[in-house]
Amino acid sequence: MTLTQPQVAPARPAGGTYPTLLRLGHRYETTLGQLNALGRLRGAVDLIVGKDGWIYVLNRGSELPAHARLRIVRLNVKDEGYDREVAPDPEKTPAAPQKGSSTAPVMGALDAEGVFHVTDEKANTVNMFRITGEPAGFWGETGAAPGQLDGPAGIALDIDNTLWIADSRNHRVQHFTRDGRFISAWGEHGDQPGQMSFPWGIAIDPIDGTLVVADWRNDRIQRFSREGKVLACFGSSGSGPGELNRPSGVTVDNHSDIYVADRNNHRVLLFNRRGVFVETFIGDATLNEQGIQRLMGNPNMLRQRDNVSNLDREKRFKFPTAVKTNGDGLVFILDAGRHRIQVYRKLCRVLRADEVDPPELHLDPMLN
Repeated sequence: MTLTQPQVAPARPAGGTYPTLLRLGHRYETTLGQLNALGRLRGAVDLIVGKDGWIYVLNRGSELPAHARLRIVRLNVKDEGYDREVAPDPEKTPAAPQKGSSTAPVMGALDAEGVFHVTDEKANTVNMFRITGEPAGFWGETGAAPGQLDGPAGIALDIDNTLWIADSRNHRVQHFTRDGRFISAWGEHGDQPGQMSFPWGIAIDPIDGTLVVADWRNDRIQRFSREGKVLACFGSSGSGPGELNRPSGVTVDNHSDIYVADRNNHRVLLFNRRGVFVETFIGDATLNEQGIQRLMGNPNMLRQRDNVSNLDREKRFKFPTAVKTNGDGLVFILDAGRHRIQVYRKLCRVLRADEVDPPELHLDPMLN
């Protein structure tokens, strides 16, 4: 399928205004998929927060057949419970990798029609699966020409139902319709502002529609206009406050705050919309009810846990790969190395205009 004929992107509504926040931090809420207690979160690579209130986890399982190494697990946040595997059904998935199966899934998006769009970095395709489990098609062609893919990673669904993809090994971002028609592409390899080196995660600012990209090998985050103009570039290599070591997933919440999965530093960082470092998450997991029940049903595990002298390691992140938010202030962090999701709640107050001092009294009125 050749994807080199540009299409005109649908018009996108104009963005709103940035709020001024009184920040109160984040509160740890709960853990889902406690340390693989359910036997389902293994090889997790991404999570999707559905508008239906469910959380969908993309599992990249090496134990699965080569043509179907993807499982999508549905979790209920309210009940802290595993629901079911929803896609794909291996008996319905084509056996040939080039025909839209999933040999190396990376990240996904769920559209309003209940179709998952999943990038595959080996087949260089975007594979589609219905929420019921049936394959819904695929598109993509290997190469470096406009509309072709080489190692697609992050994928973001825009409000106009188009898709933005971090075309990792081509060091660029590409824009497509949902059925794979090419719209535009921009980016090149390098370490200067506006250039990229193996970009991984990508997210859309819900306020102004700009693109935020996790520039993986450059250990930084970049913000671009929809035409590819670099608007901001922040972060540097290291493990100190605000520094990054191979950032993977990135998301932007309703306040334009930016959450970054700082994968190799085993943490998640929060930056404000201007790229100013705000907060670090290192993990606060505790045993949920399902984990407790598993221990209670296994005397050997219960005895071993009783001899643990330091529970800090159990709480902390290990290679978090993805972070997502919802409209209710919840933050979901895929703690991939420990086969679970840690959930936090953002605590803040949006200030009215009469609650903020006049801009002329501030050294930097836009800092928030």
